[in-house]
Amino acid sequence: MNKIFSRIGLSAIAMVAFCFLPFGAKALTISPPLIDHRLNPGDTVLETVKIYNEGEHPITVYPLLRNFTAGDGENGEPQFVPPEVDDNGTGLAQWITMDGQPLTIGPKQRTNLLLNMNVPRDAQPGGHYGAVVLSTDPPNNQRGVGVSQQMATLIMVRISGDVREVGSIAEFGFAKPKVWHNHLPIDMFFRFENSGNTHLRPTGNIFITNMWGRQVASVQANPDFGGVLPRSIRKFGLSWEKEGFDENDSGLKREWKNFGFGRYKAVLVLYYGNDNKMTAAETEFTVWPWRLMLLAAALLAFLSVLTAILSRMYRRKLIDRLERAMAKRKGLKTEMQIREEVEADLRRKLEGELRGKIEREDAPDGEKKQKTDLPNELKG
Repeated sequence: MNKIFSRIGLSAIAMVAFCFLPFGAKALTISPPLIDHRLNPGDTVLETVKIYNEGEHPITVYPLLRNFTAGDGENGEPQFVPPEVDDNGTGLAQWITMDGQPLTIGPKQRTNLLLNMNVPRDAQPGGHYGAVVLSTDPPNNQRGVGVSQQMATLIMVRISGDVREVGSIAEFGFAKPKVWHNHLPIDMFFRFENSGNTHLRPTGNIFITNMWGRQVASVQANPDFGGVLPRSIRKFGLSWEKEGFDENDSGLKREWKNFGFGRYKAVLVLYYGNDNKMTAAETEFTVWPWRLMLLAAALLAFLSVLTAILSRMYRRKLIDRLERAMAKRKGLKTEMQIREEVEADLRRKLEGELRGKIEREDAPDGEKKQKTDLPNELKG
């Protein structure tokens, strides 16, 4: 059993949607949500729809029979019409008889609604579709099927005979087409066209391969077995992602959590029908995490400069050690040793000159003259 608090609608997942009465604490549950049969012309079927009042107050509902076809959109939501409206010849509400009197269900009570379905002997082969709708409004005060305060059991019948199962992929692409994606998830969709005369439930996978041809992911297509009515197109959405992220995550963090890089190919393979017929389509996309790439490039440049500096220092030190070792083995002096000796000699010479100058300045004048003048016997 299933609860939906707003309007009758066909489930976007399984082509069956079952709506429940939104009266706050009051709610009805209808079971089964779907009646699905394969019948022959002339068959008769009895069905029971069970209704349960989960609320604390009595509820009165009015049973109605409706046909339904594919709606105007491609989201799988049906269009409900009165029994006398059957433009495509796929209705079945006119095959069903039931007690159409109002039903009052007490709090926490159950009641049953009996259905008698008689398939005409000249029934058209293929799919036929109808619904039992319970509404809180009397039939003469209907505000239109599909409004709030209604619920339904869908009835899908496949009549034997010339049943044609013809399906194809009308389109396979991306929810938001881009030149490239910065990160996963990659939101995709496919539109499945049913050109036959019975409902189909396409199933399969999207196989994703990277630029080296290696498969990196497989995403299930239509995991909830959503159906497509005859002569209609339904759009299915799906997504490839590795890890969810918070809306407040930065772009860099999203690229890290859902990393992808390069060119990818996505191949959609679908199977449908009794014979598991196959149809396929493919598309390509590119993931370029430019924030991570900029960060990686900056880090690589820094490491390259640091490596070059350390390598040069190490190489210079290694050459010096080699020169010393060779000089020691041959008894020769290396360039560095010669330079060190020259610097030491120059240092000693400068220190001697400075010391002599200081001594001359500190000596008496007579001694200075005696030391600076040549003896007379040496003059001339």
